[in-house]
Amino acid sequence: MSHFAALVLFAALVSPAFACLMREGWAARLRFTAWAFLSFVGFAVGIGWIMYLAGG
Repeated sequence: MSHFAALVLFAALVSPAFACLMREGWAARLRFTAWAFLSFVGFAVGIGWIMYLAGG
């Protein structure tokens, strides 16, 4: 399994768990799940690019 696939799997499993713990109602949970998933993946890819450009 590649690192990116592991990241997507982690985000897909953790985002709904956080949403269930932090939000009330299904609509709010779905919005939070999508936001958290995109945030996990976006920040990880962004930090990966920063590390790649800084370290060569």
